[in-house]
Amino acid sequence: MKGTIEIHGAALSSPSSSRYVKQILTYLVLVTFLLISIMPVIWILLAALKPVNELNTNLFALPNHLTFANFSEAWSVGKMGQYLVNSVIVAIPRVFFILVLASLAGFGFGKLKFPGRDALFFFFLFGMMVPIQAMVIPLYYTMQRLDLINTYWALILPSLGLAMPFAIFMMRTFFRDLPDELMDASKIDGCNNFTSYLHIMLPLTIPALTSLLVFEFMWSWNDFLLPLLFVYDDAYRTLPLGMMYFFGEYTSNQSLIAAGVSIAIVPIIVIYILFQRKFIDGITSGSVKG
Repeated sequence: MKGTIEIHGAALSSPSSSRYVKQILTYLVLVTFLLISIMPVIWILLAALKPVNELNTNLFALPNHLTFANFSEAWSVGKMGQYLVNSVIVAIPRVFFILVLASLAGFGFGKLKFPGRDALFFFFLFGMMVPIQAMVIPLYYTMQRLDLINTYWALILPSLGLAMPFAIFMMRTFFRDLPDELMDASKIDGCNNFTSYLHIMLPLTIPALTSLLVFEFMWSWNDFLLPLLFVYDDAYRTLPLGMMYFFGEYTSNQSLIAAGVSIAIVPIIVIYILFQRKFIDGITSGSVKG
């Protein structure tokens, strides 16, 4: 009888044991991929905190003593501070106008009914199919005729048009998932289409807007091709373009280059940390239907 109880106990405990082993393996895989993802960032930060002679001696060793001189030199001598300010001046209005225009267009295509709605929406989507390399020459001549070369507007206006197809597609999807009864109830209470969008629908799409904000800020911050085409004056260079010249000038000083890269990636990390919860909600919403 006792042996039978022990056998039954072992049989009952085996499913929980296998589940426990699966959890351990899952966490091991996740931790492994986490380390693979963050190790380059950690290595860059450690390289920026090393003196250049120590970095040249051993690339992967921990620093014997930390120094912040590389950051101050990259900020002032390497003009990272000026390039960072230029990137902020370009990124903020670009992201703001994309969020405003894409939410309005997404609401129109997702909730309003008007002749030619679907045809116009697919016309916008056609912009996602055209590679940017096919548009750079007409964009350059357009900016030149408008006398916008070497201005911030040359970096903002084309980006709005290039980013709108994806942004409209994303916002339309979220607006379509919202119940039509909300609009009907708001109209009974005296709202028109715009007030229904502003007070009822828009607050419900905050996760989607946050996801779009993170995407657009990241793409704007890392944009290299448009600044390379439209900006020749060093006073208007953004971080990616300025870093190219910075790398060419300080090729031998790898610690200084690492400090410049660290300065460039900090704003993206901060933005993601600030909006990560809403960003994840926006990405995962709609994947599980109630």
